[in-house]
Amino acid sequence: MEKIKVSQVVVVEGKYDAIKLDSIIDGLIIPVHGFSVYSDDEKKNLLKQLGRKNGIILITDSDSAGFKIRNYVQNICRGSEIINVYIPPVKGKESRKQSASKEGLLGVEGIEKDILIKCLEQAGVNSVFSDSDKQQMTYADLFELGLSGTANATLNREKLAEYLNIPTKLSKKALLEVLNRMSTKTEIENVLNEKPVLFWDFHGTLTKPDNQWVDIALKLADEMFPQMNVSHTEIMKNLSGKCLPWWTYPDRDTRHLMENDGWWKSCEDEFIKMYIASGFEKHQAEKMTPLIRPYVVDITKHRLHDDAITVLSSLKERGYRNYILSNNFPELTQMISDMGLDKYFEGCVVSARVGFAKPRKEIFEYARNLADNPQRCIMIGDNPVDDIKGAKDCGFDTILVNNRHPEYNGDYCDYICKTLTDVLDVLK
Repeated sequence: MEKIKVSQVVVVEGKYDAIKLDSIIDGLIIPVHGFSVYSDDEKKNLLKQLGRKNGIILITDSDSAGFKIRNYVQNICRGSEIINVYIPPVKGKESRKQSASKEGLLGVEGIEKDILIKCLEQAGVNSVFSDSDKQQMTYADLFELGLSGTANATLNREKLAEYLNIPTKLSKKALLEVLNRMSTKTEIENVLNEKPVLFWDFHGTLTKPDNQWVDIALKLADEMFPQMNVSHTEIMKNLSGKCLPWWTYPDRDTRHLMENDGWWKSCEDEFIKMYIASGFEKHQAEKMTPLIRPYVVDITKHRLHDDAITVLSSLKERGYRNYILSNNFPELTQMISDMGLDKYFEGCVVSARVGFAKPRKEIFEYARNLADNPQRCIMIGDNPVDDIKGAKDCGFDTILVNNRHPEYNGDYCDYICKTLTDVLDVLK
């Protein structure tokens, strides 16, 4: 007898039902194992995924338990195209059982094949033939993809399962059937070979740390009011932990500063307070403060590390996608372009434009979404708290570079690189 070829996933109650239908149907048959599906989150998730992609043919026993399971599967697969196939209530007992069911009705496994075929036909289930059917993967393909019989098979299966949102512990046969329903060999190769997306801090990471806010404030003071002879220590004492939005606002939610130049207005108000606290008159503070902004956004004031271009270029050639992820001023995106760096980056995430700053989870989630939610993200930065701990708390891998914190013990950090060039040894 020629089997009925179906494109949908066939869902039945138990393994003996699946065995019976396997003699009739050419397709993927999944048993839910009775009421155990209620607590089997992996099985429920698999049904949802396959249901949305392929549709479902649902066949359960004709007793009350069968209808409860049918209703439950329909509920968890809401939104999928479901064909309900009903078997007639036939009195009897399956030969493998010692006694009949509670209601004395045969289950799917006990119904004659010709009756099951008629039930399928009445529900509108017919063979599907198409010249455009995709090439089906085989066990040999599973081996070639590194999903079976190889040293890294378990790791690759876990990675693929997470991407496709399917159970991790499928048998080889079940895995092959599911993959043939949900994906292609090329798609799987792309997932398994996908490189992580790289997110780069800017100041101190890609640039040399010689254009800090403290340095700028001190330089302006020395140039405009040298007679004050203010010290670097005094400026640092009154600026650190203040002046900049990621320091000024304890909750670090700065979305209220995103309109009408609010970010810079906030900074300038705080810098005036800082200068006054450092011994300057208010009129002196108000004269210096507006000059901070043009100094900061001047690209000639920012020196890249000597190996920055070489490293960014090499990583792009290796297939990595790069994004800027920086606590910084609104003009940084334009500045990246003016410095000729935009060709190395697919996007630029700046705290002043997002409304949240590192280490807040919101800015990391924003960056991940901008990059289309890659399987793996790596944060590369020089700040152990904002860059490293903040990223690690959001599920990123982390690389600390150009470490200027000798007391840092390496917590939350996957790799520590003394220079940007050392990153190339980590990211092959």
